[in-house]
Amino acid sequence: MPQSQRLHLLVYQVTHGGLSFAFFLMLGLTGLYPVALAADRARPQIDPQLQRPPDIPLERLDRPQRTPPNLIKPIDLNTASIEQLAALPGMSATLAQQIIEGRPYRHKTDLVQKHILSDAVYDRINNLITIE
Repeated sequence: MPQSQRLHLLVYQVTHGGLSFAFFLMLGLTGLYPVALAADRARPQIDPQLQRPPDIPLERLDRPQRTPPNLIKPIDLNTASIEQLAALPGMSATLAQQIIEGRPYRHKTDLVQKHILSDAVYDRINNLITIE
């Protein structure tokens, strides 16, 4: 048999054998899928008490977490220092200085009416400021 025919036969056997192997592999995997799915469904559910960390009592896990009451006392716009005003969310030292320069205020909304604060910043700090 000539060399080229042997080479051609070898290539044919390798490719034909590889394709049949891939076919049988895919057939086997598709046949195993329902078995694996049934085994997953048959797995027992884990008891929630067994899932808790051992150092946390079960009573603590059942209780809803309490949120602490709002302990922040509103800041008076007419007497607050620049540091107190700058500590408010969305405030900078420049805005705090402008608030101090615009004193006295009769209403909290004076900050927006005098164009010191934008509506968005005022909405963030509205509950944190007061006028006394």
